[in-house]
Amino acid sequence: MKIANERVIKLPNSTHLVNTTVGPILVNCPPETLKYILAKGLETPQIILLPPDIAPGQELGSSGFVHHGINYASVEFLLYANFFGKNRNARIITPTANQAERLNRLLEETFTGPPRLEQYGDFGWLKDECQAAGYFPPLKRAPNHDDLCIISSLEENGGDLGNGVTVELNRDHYRIFEDEQLVATVSTQIQGTPRPLTLAPARPLLRHELTLQFIGGSDGFDPAGITTCFLAYLSKDVQVQATLFDTAAYLRMRLGNLGLSTRQISEVVISHLHEDHLAGLPELLLMGEQRHKMRLLTSEVIYHSLLRVLSAMLDISEEDVAALMEYHPLNPGQPIELEGRRFESLYAVHTIPTIAVRANGLYYSGDMRYDENWFEELVQQGVLTPERKEQLIHFAEGAEVLVQDAGGGAIHTTVTPELLEALAAKGQRVILAHTSQDELSEEQAAHWAGRIEFASSGHISGMGDEILEDVTTEVLETIEACPLFARLPLEDLQKLTDEVEVISKTDREVIIADGEASDGNTYIVHSGLVEIFSHEESVMVVGRGSSIGERGALEGWMRTNTVVARGDVQLLCMDRAVFARVADQLGLLEAFERTDWLWRQTIFRDLLWSTMLDLALDFQPRLLTAGESLFNVGELAHEIYLLKSGRIKIFDKERNLIDIMSEPGTFFGGRGALYNTLRNASAKAAQDSQVWALPLPALQRLQMVYPHILMHLRAVEG
Repeated sequence: MKIANERVIKLPNSTHLVNTTVGPILVNCPPETLKYILAKGLETPQIILLPPDIAPGQELGSSGFVHHGINYASVEFLLYANFFGKNRNARIITPTANQAERLNRLLEETFTGPPRLEQYGDFGWLKDECQAAGYFPPLKRAPNHDDLCIISSLEENGGDLGNGVTVELNRDHYRIFEDEQLVATVSTQIQGTPRPLTLAPARPLLRHELTLQFIGGSDGFDPAGITTCFLAYLSKDVQVQATLFDTAAYLRMRLGNLGLSTRQISEVVISHLHEDHLAGLPELLLMGEQRHKMRLLTSEVIYHSLLRVLSAMLDISEEDVAALMEYHPLNPGQPIELEGRRFESLYAVHTIPTIAVRANGLYYSGDMRYDENWFEELVQQGVLTPERKEQLIHFAEGAEVLVQDAGGGAIHTTVTPELLEALAAKGQRVILAHTSQDELSEEQAAHWAGRIEFASSGHISGMGDEILEDVTTEVLETIEACPLFARLPLEDLQKLTDEVEVISKTDREVIIADGEASDGNTYIVHSGLVEIFSHEESVMVVGRGSSIGERGALEGWMRTNTVVARGDVQLLCMDRAVFARVADQLGLLEAFERTDWLWRQTIFRDLLWSTMLDLALDFQPRLLTAGESLFNVGELAHEIYLLKSGRIKIFDKERNLIDIMSEPGTFFGGRGALYNTLRNASAKAAQDSQVWALPLPALQRLQMVYPHILMHLRAVEG
């Protein structure tokens, strides 16, 4: 272990370690923080200070513990490392009592599952089974989160950490003292684009009748690996998008590095709610751009647990969480079909409710200790019925490919010669996942060549005949992945595929330089990642389907940002003449002024300019004279409004004044449209004013394409 001499060690993603006489103190805790600490050889911190909440509606894609889709209270694996690795409790400190209460609720669900028996519905036996799977001999029961950590708040419990060390929150900084002497001041603010420790290497994807592409295949402790998460192409039709199984952290960047966009995901299957399988879901729901509202498949027990987890994480209602997704129940014994793909599930044996899934020729175990001898022991103990044991043994039979948890230990599958024989007998190919191991013994490798693989990051496995996908189709998919250009009719999109030029850039090569005269070109990222800088500060990293350069092309002025390739990148280049035609067709010049105004509003500061251009197309400016009515109580709500200038008075049903909207950039009047209710208030211009109306069809599109803006609107109206 490295002994750190520095008082404050800066880690990635706005995270710091402060060395004190009570040991290192961690400030902020985004996903994979433990991996960063292990990679640097630093001591595992026992004390974790979490940042203040981000109020709902304050920033797009941010609420509660979550900033731009990333949960900065991702403490689960640090708790494991302290309890199982150091034989001690972690101490988590939040600024407020409300945060401490929510974190307790969140961890209760993710450590032991739904707390009440009635929350298991017809699967009440599952609660006892999870407890048996998590049995920890020193405790003579399964541990819960209270065994692993102590959660307190500065608001209720103060900041005395013992041994003369105290902590206080001063606005947006933690101040840490030793014997009343200030030794460190650390910002709680979260800045820049969060980045993972590792990215999966991009490899050519040759589609087969069944193709798996692994973003990761490791566990939550492996600094060199990415947690198990993969895309499955389950159809012979190349137009059918991928199914995502579980969600690794920093998902958008990891997808982008593989040349993929969130718009290419058809649905997400969540096996269970442990952090290493769930960390990327908030980002996908809040920051991903979709063709439709994200479809989520899991069992009803897990789904309702997920609503409670995300409600606590985001500090919003379960109803508002549910509005972010399109849920499809995937209960055991109740198969479902989506566009020719058949999904069925079975509860696996794990410490919290977990489903194993069959999807066409694929079997995915989720997290499960697959051990037929252990199953028999559980039958003898009365935990499993003989029928349940047979279901567990036979569920995977006949699959073309099995993706099997092989993490080892008490709650995961241990790889043995007997296990390999049993799994190989069930299907044509076995892929071992959830493990940092990446090879069998020399003898086993020779015996199982072509039958057993390891799910390393970037690994691709194909079954059946190869499906040819031409370059034109790939280009079309990229253009369609950009919401702005996806507005075009299909025949115009197809025409664009012949007019754009595919160009390549190498790592760190400049694509656009701040201050240079615009050449009129617009670019769409086709594969890889690009980084955008403003005044030499990195502001975001974007991937496939993100378009850049429209502003310079529209106004013909100097470029206002620098854009640089991160790794090898392919771009679709649209020259001045082609983009001018598209701009004329979509009315982009008419929306330019609205876009520039949106760009200056704080709430939109972290969006691509092309995203704001896309939004601006849907806003309809409306001028109101003083005293003019905008809407009335009891009317059907078919619009939501953004204040551009002036003042708007809001009255309740008794005509009492309840609010005056005067801050430009404020949304209002959307409750009826968002919640499908009649208006419960009236609005009238207090002076000559301008509002921008967002009609219901545009609002419905917003729910699909920009879920983070939808959450903002619901927070404002809630």
